[in-house]
Amino acid sequence: MGRGGGKKKGGKKKEAEEVVPVSETPSTSENLPEETTKPPEPEDEDVGLGLESKKRQRKKKKEAASAVAKPASSSLPSVQESESITVHQTEQLMGSLTLGETPSTSGFLPTAGTSSKPPEPDDHDTGLGLGGKKLQRKKIDTAPAVTPTETTSVPTAGTIQSQMQHPAQPSRFKIPPKIISKQPTVYSKPTKVLTNYLKMNMEPRKIHRYDVSFKPDRVKKLIPKAFALAKTLLFPKAFIAFDQMKNCYTLDPLPGVPENDRLITKVEVVDNNGRNVPFDVSFKHTGIVDLGRIVTYIKTGGTSLNPPTEAIQCIDVILRQGTLESYVKCGRQFYKRPPAPIDLTGGLEMWTGLFQSAIFTSRPFINVDVVHKGFPKCQSLLTTFTKDFGLDPTQNLQQRNWNTSAFQDFLKGLRVIAAIGGDTSSGGQRREFICNGAVGPANQEKFDYTDPNTGRQQKITVADFFTKIKGCRIKYPNLNCIWVGPRDKTIYYPMELLEVAYGQVNSKQLNERQLATMVKEAATPPDDRKRKIEDVIRAMNYSKNENFKKFGLTIDDQFHLVDAKVLAPPQLEVAPGRTVTPRLGVWQTNGLLKPEPLRSWGFIAIDTAPTCDFQNIISLMMKMAGEMGMSASRPDMTYFNATMRDFENILFNALKKGIKFLFVIVGTRARDLYHKVKRTAERDIGILTQCIKEVTAARRMNPQTARNILLKVNSKLMGINQVLDNRSTPRCLAGGDVMVVGADVTHPSPDQSSIPSIAAVTASIDPQCYQYNIELSIQTPKKEMIMQFEDMMVDHLKVYKQRQNKLPRKIYVYRDGVSEGQFAEVMASELTAVHNAYQRMTGNPNMKPEVLFLLVQKRHHTRMFVPNSKYNVEPGTVVDKDIVHASELDFYLVSHQAIKGTARPTRYHAVCNDGMIPSDEVEQLTYYLCHLYSRCMRAVSYPTPTYYAHLACLRAKSLTHGDKYDNSQLEKQPKRLHVMDSILQLSRMFFV
Repeated sequence: MGRGGGKKKGGKKKEAEEVVPVSETPSTSENLPEETTKPPEPEDEDVGLGLESKKRQRKKKKEAASAVAKPASSSLPSVQESESITVHQTEQLMGSLTLGETPSTSGFLPTAGTSSKPPEPDDHDTGLGLGGKKLQRKKIDTAPAVTPTETTSVPTAGTIQSQMQHPAQPSRFKIPPKIISKQPTVYSKPTKVLTNYLKMNMEPRKIHRYDVSFKPDRVKKLIPKAFALAKTLLFPKAFIAFDQMKNCYTLDPLPGVPENDRLITKVEVVDNNGRNVPFDVSFKHTGIVDLGRIVTYIKTGGTSLNPPTEAIQCIDVILRQGTLESYVKCGRQFYKRPPAPIDLTGGLEMWTGLFQSAIFTSRPFINVDVVHKGFPKCQSLLTTFTKDFGLDPTQNLQQRNWNTSAFQDFLKGLRVIAAIGGDTSSGGQRREFICNGAVGPANQEKFDYTDPNTGRQQKITVADFFTKIKGCRIKYPNLNCIWVGPRDKTIYYPMELLEVAYGQVNSKQLNERQLATMVKEAATPPDDRKRKIEDVIRAMNYSKNENFKKFGLTIDDQFHLVDAKVLAPPQLEVAPGRTVTPRLGVWQTNGLLKPEPLRSWGFIAIDTAPTCDFQNIISLMMKMAGEMGMSASRPDMTYFNATMRDFENILFNALKKGIKFLFVIVGTRARDLYHKVKRTAERDIGILTQCIKEVTAARRMNPQTARNILLKVNSKLMGINQVLDNRSTPRCLAGGDVMVVGADVTHPSPDQSSIPSIAAVTASIDPQCYQYNIELSIQTPKKEMIMQFEDMMVDHLKVYKQRQNKLPRKIYVYRDGVSEGQFAEVMASELTAVHNAYQRMTGNPNMKPEVLFLLVQKRHHTRMFVPNSKYNVEPGTVVDKDIVHASELDFYLVSHQAIKGTARPTRYHAVCNDGMIPSDEVEQLTYYLCHLYSRCMRAVSYPTPTYYAHLACLRAKSLTHGDKYDNSQLEKQPKRLHVMDSILQLSRMFFV
């Protein structure tokens, strides 16, 4: 191998540009691994139902006896049904709310207890299934007496009014139970759906756990082979479930393992280079895993904060034994190369795999799904260079174009095999390395070579070394060498001697073309996806697996049928005096509720082809704006052949002319042009822009596309496209004084560890929950908790108060991106931050908002299918039984119509519900918020505030494009990110 000096070369990944599609619905095909972290150990008496431990009860009695004054308690209900005597009904009794009317939809039934139809309305019935005021008072006054164990959880009108006057400290460290109203409040129709869950029966057996140690432990990929050899040597007849790292599980004790010591054996493993690697493998008994804890957890409705993690991990390890050991593992996903993989371009191909995970809700299940991922093609690196990147092997990489930069990005971290003289069985050499990048050509890179026979040292090129010393003819000596191995060494190989290693997981972000291909191929219709999952189930042979049965596990092989319901869609006010009801999540209208005129605007095309007819685009925009009520004037400025170098001066001239809004056609030839436009316009100059891709302007500009663009423009001008009609306003929104919040954190891909994470928090600032303010923060990479949540909420509350002349009484938070293992952390950090921010604004610790805090989860593998149908489930389909937590407010909702592929439901899990809002009302609120997205006339897949938080994160990437951050400093002090004040004066909705 050649040795010589060299330096690392690299390039930045291309970020996605702003796209204006005809309709926007999130992709449902991408499958990502779930993250899990170990939650705190459970308390013996805490089962997560809002019940107090006996120790706490004794303490309270003692404090009461001592007449110690305590603030009013906001303890949450511990029963699964209440009489629906909530804050909302009490407020109605006091005349503080004006309840809207929910439309009666044919085929929809009220969701409540066992009632099949709403009660007959009296003169005061608002149409929400509530009795009149007299009837309500009668219900409250004649409420049946409750036992002492019930009095801690069922609120009365008096206690609720007291809590409103003297708000109590909310329960931030206990997940509240769901509240089920006996009185119907939300209309829905019942249905049934199939889920990709398999029922699992399990016996409460006790499993022996062993710690397995490997020395050396640095060669991770050889550990499974070393374990297999040690097992054959020591325990040939034992069935052992091994996690491929350091834990193994058995039904019976392993013979020969001392009680308090390790049993050690020596094995040798042949690595990929044909060398024998010695290992010391030792076993130590570390305890008993009681699977009965899972059974107890299910029966008692244990809290999500304290699941029996150890027992669940044991089950997952058992389920992976046998069939999956030959697969390439990536988290909880397992892949094999298909016979004819799809080419993703750029050296990658698409593999299909399976996901499986044990799920414990009202009963044990296994969640099974098909997954897709890009893997580097196992082929000669020279083939990748020429065929996949279209590069000339007679030319070196000094040629500057997109393909050369993309190839060098592809190289970094790539596992390759250096093959010299054939395979190892015929005396050849095969060594595996990690690529660092490309260096100079093989006929130019030199190093000092010492002849082993004469001891003479001489300068020699890499090409001459392999040709004369190793006997390998180098066909392309002008082509760059590849720097491989440890970064403190200079090990160079000619590209033609390297092969791409098989089955390596690609951790890099897919480019736009690769992602488009992946979505196209992976987004299969529901019946196709169901068939693929059924094929996986048959291949895994769950129901007949004898190894599972040894551990007391029996698994069904049929999809689980679950009760569901379809919520009635909201009525939307889309123009003054005009309402529409979405059909299958879609509605059409030519007008806008509050159109803003398009005045003082300009049109710029940057680095575009001269063939595009920009005048025609301007005319079409003006025509469609007029039809939508926006009354557009002629543009005050046009530049059809501008360059990015001119852009800043153009913006300054625009400001001098009083121009407030610019359409910008973004050319495709310049890299990162979109980011530069947004950064210059919003962070440096202060002018609103709407970017349109050149390909959209040139090939796809039609009236429908223009309408969708203008929907965004109207929102950016602080107009209103649509709101919920008064008759469809959910009860928990009625009366106003509500701030709806969305929060999200986006992280860099694993190959971009130096790039920080971006946190965004959005908050509604108007009574209709249509207009939003955003706050942005830059924080240390991979940090999921929003470190400046409290300060960001304070700023939101200030803006809300400026707009509404008061603070909100209710704050409903939709937090995206939190895994189940992080529930306790988000409650301790971000939920606390909401209350602290409110207290900072009021200065009164006794004044607290009514907080509803929901965690939004999209990265899961639950799918729903209509029995005996090839179509997706209807928008509004809710599953809140069986496959969700039995006692907590936890549900799946499909709120959108998938344009392509199988609709992915979004999961919602409440960690705070101070107002004790019934579960069906929370489901309705969530569904209705999916209809307020400004970019299109269709319901989206998760609530608008959360969607806007995601858009805000993407905007922050553009605003920080090219910035360098010290991540060690960000860990100590995150950095807030702001746009120009002039932007905020023009529009708080600049980011849509």
